[in-house]
Amino acid sequence: MAFLLVSAYLLLTHTQGAPVENGPLLETLKSQVGLFSNKSEHYSAQVRPPGTSRRIPQTIIIGVRKGGTRALLEMLDIHPNIVVAATEVHFFDWDENYVKGLDWYRSLMPFSYGNQITIEKTPGYFTSPQAPERIHDMNSSINELNAETPVGRSCIHL
Repeated sequence: MAFLLVSAYLLLTHTQGAPVENGPLLETLKSQVGLFSNKSEHYSAQVRPPGTSRRIPQTIIIGVRKGGTRALLEMLDIHPNIVVAATEVHFFDWDENYVKGLDWYRSLMPFSYGNQITIEKTPGYFTSPQAPERIHDMNSSINELNAETPVGRSCIHL
């Protein structure tokens, strides 16, 4: 998705001779492909497809910055039964987001069908002392994924 956004932006700015900068063109492209910054109160302006809902993630990817978490997310996103949050949400590690509550967190998730797994990735959870407890409080069935853990409701550490 990000590749599509960047490609479209560069194509348009190159063909129109516009300088590359954050501006109305970039914001229009973001809204057309359903990407918004974390400052938005909503994931996107998409119309809810019938039979879908925004769900709290069943899987959270946690890892160090530049440790391959984005690549992992992009590869998982190829699968039709996986949907991913568009941005790093920073819900469990930033107090200013955490106090907004689970309804706010859910509003940042993509629409998904019942058979799909919703995934969120925020590497900042790795270095946050409060994130593990907050994640467990949200869903105590989320486990660390390692060689002995069956895949299911998991937290992936890189």
